[in-house]
Amino acid sequence: MPELVVNQAAGLMGLGVPLGSQLIPVVSHGDENAELPLLWRLCGALVNLGYLVTVLDATQQEDDENPGLGHMLEYCTGRRGSDPDAPQWNVVPAAKGIQNLCENQKNKAASLQKISQLFPANSVIVLFANANTLTTLLGNSRAQPLLAVSTAKRSLLSSYLALKRLLIGGNLEPLILHMIGNNAHSLHRSADAMAQLEACAKNFLGYDVNAMSIHYSTSEESISEEVRPIAMCLLDRAVPLWSDVSLPLIHEALTTQSTRSH
Repeated sequence: MPELVVNQAAGLMGLGVPLGSQLIPVVSHGDENAELPLLWRLCGALVNLGYLVTVLDATQQEDDENPGLGHMLEYCTGRRGSDPDAPQWNVVPAAKGIQNLCENQKNKAASLQKISQLFPANSVIVLFANANTLTTLLGNSRAQPLLAVSTAKRSLLSSYLALKRLLIGGNLEPLILHMIGNNAHSLHRSADAMAQLEACAKNFLGYDVNAMSIHYSTSEESISEEVRPIAMCLLDRAVPLWSDVSLPLIHEALTTQSTRSH
């Protein structure tokens, strides 16, 4: 559910400023077997909560045969209204477009506002990107990136490096999701992987990991129920992308730093 905002901008919001899109960052750190299925389930959960969802995939390059965010920004080809016949969620290649936005470090709010103008109001934009990109675009903001940790061999190292980059490079505290297997062997490996990540974060970053957990399951209904509270947590810390008259509010969201535990 959208977060109740109590700050200097609350009065302006109460004057009828329409709520626009919300941005949820999801970290890509190379564990595709865990990240991609989780990403699709997250999108499904957001749709079930009543949102139109667009994934900006910053790991995929746009080109003339597969146009994406870069083309939308250049030619202003976004959708300002919702289309009842459009799919409830879709994926847009976004590597070039996001890179162009990252280069505008003098005005992050204006960069994000460009994204808000491309999609229907009251929609959710899921930004799937590596930690470096997220810290550049969203550093020192209220955003809470989703960081998945699985039992894959490289997941422990890559998730730790991503966590380090988010915390130190961007002052971003992620929502860490522990992917737990169903059988005894997977449960043991999952617990061991999380214990190692917790130890590394504590010893080298001075950070206490407080992870949520999700079980692998053959039941889509069960998975949906587990992902729903995760989706709601992410919505609570989403970056608001409001309309032109609300540009100062985007700036405030980007410059508001929450209290960190490290």
